[in-house]
Amino acid sequence: MFLSYIDPGTGFTVATGGGLLIAFLFSFLAPFLFFFKKIYHFLKKNWLFGVILILLIIAGIGFLIGTYMHKNQSPLNKKIVILGLDGLSPDIVERLMGEGKLPHLARLKEKGSYRRLSTSNPSQSPIVWSCFATGVNPGKHGLFDFIKRNPENYMLEIAQTNIKNGKAKPIRSIKSFWHYTSEKNIPTTILSCPVTFPPDAINGKMLSGMGVPDILGTQGTFTFYTSQALPEDKDIGGKVFHVTRKPLMRLELIGPKSTNGENLTVPFVVGLKENHVTIDAQNQHFELKEKQWSSWVNVEFNAGLLRKIKGICKFYLVEHSPEFKLYISPINFDPRSPLFPISSPAGYSKELSKEIGLYYTQGMPMDTWAVNEQRLFEEPFLEIVNDVLKEKKAMLMLELERLEKGVLFCYFEDPDIIQHMFWRYRDPQHPLYEKDAPQEYKNMIDSWYQKMDALVGEVADKLNEDDILIVLSDHGFNTFRRAAHVNSWLKKNGYLYLKDQNQKSGRELFEDVDWSKTKAFAIGFGGIYINQEGREKLGIVKTGKETEDLKKELSKALLEWRDSNNSPIINSVYLKEEIFWGSYAEQAPDLFLGLSIGYRASWQTAIGGCPEALVEDNLKKWSGDHLFDPKLIPGILFTNFEITSEKPSMYDLAPTILYLSGYSKEEIKELDFDGDAIAAQ
Repeated sequence: MFLSYIDPGTGFTVATGGGLLIAFLFSFLAPFLFFFKKIYHFLKKNWLFGVILILLIIAGIGFLIGTYMHKNQSPLNKKIVILGLDGLSPDIVERLMGEGKLPHLARLKEKGSYRRLSTSNPSQSPIVWSCFATGVNPGKHGLFDFIKRNPENYMLEIAQTNIKNGKAKPIRSIKSFWHYTSEKNIPTTILSCPVTFPPDAINGKMLSGMGVPDILGTQGTFTFYTSQALPEDKDIGGKVFHVTRKPLMRLELIGPKSTNGENLTVPFVVGLKENHVTIDAQNQHFELKEKQWSSWVNVEFNAGLLRKIKGICKFYLVEHSPEFKLYISPINFDPRSPLFPISSPAGYSKELSKEIGLYYTQGMPMDTWAVNEQRLFEEPFLEIVNDVLKEKKAMLMLELERLEKGVLFCYFEDPDIIQHMFWRYRDPQHPLYEKDAPQEYKNMIDSWYQKMDALVGEVADKLNEDDILIVLSDHGFNTFRRAAHVNSWLKKNGYLYLKDQNQKSGRELFEDVDWSKTKAFAIGFGGIYINQEGREKLGIVKTGKETEDLKKELSKALLEWRDSNNSPIINSVYLKEEIFWGSYAEQAPDLFLGLSIGYRASWQTAIGGCPEALVEDNLKKWSGDHLFDPKLIPGILFTNFEITSEKPSMYDLAPTILYLSGYSKEEIKELDFDGDAIAAQ
């Protein structure tokens, strides 16, 4: 394309200008050419001296090259493989090991070490894995919750994705361990670590994980067409449409917003046959029977000016008759041509698709909300989870075969998601417990722990004797029986006010809050902010003593909050300065709640809602969780080497990886980690 702008006249001008330049250079270099001529004649008469001089020059060049190569040579001559298995609970791991059901983890413990691993505060996956990657507390890396607020207008945003002016920007500015290994020229591969969107440029390869949005820019919005009458209540997890059931239905895939603010769409046609449907979408034709998934379907949205936005999605026919129900997954970026870079180098995501086939690129690929809203049920959901495991395992094994030496990390979210959605089958006290549920569902969580154990065994078998293997989870897990409406508690106790005093509940996003009277408000899954003067736009609580007294008052009162059966809802209340320190600490919530097992901050609390009730049963299938007091839900740590600490924390992993990679303890100390290297070596 560029060459088409160079015409013959331009070429001629360049050639003429080049001739004048060459003439000038020869004139300038003439004295030096005379000098070199003298040297040539001298060496011709004294050839032995010339030979020695040439050999010395060659030796000098070799020395310089050798010095450069040594300086840039990796200090690591083995593999360090790290498996991040999200959500494995030490209580379950230790029980299953005792029953002989986790033989590979038991062997790893026998060969090396096993410890319970202290999680971060708060114990939310994006935060904990950020602490793992950076070796520092949230006050230094700046991520405190899934949700963050803008103090200038009280608006809420997703915290692990930052897309502004059409560009994805990094969430963290602080270095992660893969930056330090890259500085030592150590080959490093990072597969799907949370909070890596956009990907970092490293000495190796990175595929972004949690934080990669779908094509709408959300964390996962499905589409659902149904002929069944829709309730008045709006679903919040997807786009649900009513359609008249007939032989030919013309429907649409919903894409990103255009410049005029409306969503781009792609039409598709559903043909209703006797016992199946046919689907035609952008020159792709396929059939689906009831309870059947499609393969990946290519989608291309026309964004104007010859710009195409490419995605991939899957269709699932929930019901053929008597009602028509069709589920369409969130549209993922096409890894062959993503809207935003999702890998480093940029072509790595495409390369992976060539090696293992198309795969989920969305950072949170399992559609739990569709299950919560009963658009999908357990069987199709389990197919998604198994597909994600298959894809991730294929990536891991591909890179493990390629790796001769260096660091390889791979993240598996499957056990976390399975526990979120299947815990109700193992807890007789959960409101949704089913006594007569299939035994497969009751054993589902244990079976996935065994799948993770088998994965560990496969990886261990591919390592050499001196290679390093680290297996960890970011936190434990437990039951989520009751939802605590923190803003409702603040309202009842006179800390939060609604504009209409007779109003029993307040809408989400603080729409009904009277900021002129409100002293404190809750967002996310445990954070409470003081409505502080000079910080929040309409703050009324003065800084200094008034704020500090209010924090103490709130802490004491919250610890006295009891459920109807007199159970304590809050196990601990943490002051900001107790758990966060660093340059971002001032952005943190003023208080953070460590909830008791069984209780979790409600979905409404997370997004600024204020229901009438203070506490209510959790009637969603999302029945297990880890957003409790971090002291109550440690993770696990297995290694094939000796761990020197009896109480390791998430902050210890980054310095330990660097120590095993060849960094000295003196170098590590200068990097200002909040943890220590805990490997005996």
